[in-house]
Amino acid sequence: MRRPLAAFASAIVLVLFLAPAAPATAPIQVRISEPATFVLSGSDFCGFDVQAEIEQKFKAITFTGDRGTWVTTLTVGKINVVLTNLDTGESIRLAIPGPGFIDVDGNLVTGTGPWVIFIEGHIQYLVGHITFAPDPFGVRAVEVRGRIVELCDVLA
Repeated sequence: MRRPLAAFASAIVLVLFLAPAAPATAPIQVRISEPATFVLSGSDFCGFDVQAEIEQKFKAITFTGDRGTWVTTLTVGKINVVLTNLDTGESIRLAIPGPGFIDVDGNLVTGTGPWVIFIEGHIQYLVGHITFAPDPFGVRAVEVRGRIVELCDVLA
């Protein structure tokens, strides 16, 4: 009884190890490292102009399905932002590496970790698990399991 069982187990192991691997498409990786500086108008956000200086060195990694169709993109890496109240000179520096997950339409849908988002009347620092929805200024958080800090109040 032991020999047939051992032979059967050996056959299963051989089939598992010798079976051809399913073809996989390597993820597409795009490195983004250009700094960006822009001014957020006081009439749209905090009531005073805010300069945003972004230092970034991150990758957008796009995963595809078995037929080469885009499935999702993940953003990972270093992103820092310095926000400065242009009236007072008050500034804050934040590390906001995410990561984030982007759907097939190119919309940021979820994020974890720290984020800064710009929505009408607000500049928000979010930490936790965040669900996003499109917004005229980019994205807005529709659910945050974590904390939200109003950065306009911090910079005022």
